[in-house]
Amino acid sequence: MPQKRNDPLHGQQGFAMILVLCLGALFVALAAALVYAASLMLSNANRQLPEQDVYELAASFSDVLEQELLHYTGLNADGTANNDGSLGYFINNTYVRKGGIKNVYGEDTDHTFTLQAPAGVDELTVTLRKTLSEAYGETADESTSDSNILISYDIASNTDLQNLSEVMKSREQSYKENGLADYDITVTVKVTRDEESYAVTRKYRHTGKYQIYYTMDDGAGQWTFKDYQSGGTSPCLRFTNAASQEKSVYASGNTTLHMRYHIEDGAVYGCTFTRITSND
Repeated sequence: MPQKRNDPLHGQQGFAMILVLCLGALFVALAAALVYAASLMLSNANRQLPEQDVYELAASFSDVLEQELLHYTGLNADGTANNDGSLGYFINNTYVRKGGIKNVYGEDTDHTFTLQAPAGVDELTVTLRKTLSEAYGETADESTSDSNILISYDIASNTDLQNLSEVMKSREQSYKENGLADYDITVTVKVTRDEESYAVTRKYRHTGKYQIYYTMDDGAGQWTFKDYQSGGTSPCLRFTNAASQEKSVYASGNTTLHMRYHIEDGAVYGCTFTRITSND
């Protein structure tokens, strides 16, 4: 009986079968990995969609409030207060009047308002924070315990009344044209939906175009600077009040003039809002 020889073809078929099995196992493992990766991606996408939704809602509502602020000037064409019901009106005519420049609502500077949420939104809130403007020192030369004093002039130390009158006029004109940057207002819009929430925070600088007046020493009377009078041997500064009464201040006196701005209830003034920072 002849000796059985190794069959090369048979060996090749066995090797091919092993290779097929190995490749099949590899493809199965790869397919499982791809399925797992796809499930992770889908899970992340499903989680990101609500986050993106609440972000877009918060940003969109912030845009609406920003337009209300940036377009609000405080006054109508005839000089009366512009009560348009916007956020700008509320801040300019209510929010900045509460508390003095040194005592902003006492310790309570954050105020959160819950608004009627649109369909599909669980909660919509707006939080306001008011702080003394970083630019206040650039526009008000002296801050005192009396919140609306811009600067005080001691006549005994300013005997050159003509020069002082020019300084006073220049300051009044600057406040009239440029206003007083008094408060920075932070506006935070927070949207909550399906347990996802996002807050957009933007900060705006409020600049009031206030009317200027003066008080003298510790008196409460309000005076408007009229002019410098150089006639005679006793030059003076002349002031008038709402009753058209006139009062003169002489260099020989010990009067202290306090330049102030009207922010009391009932005062009408213009304003501007400027966006300075944002987190979106």
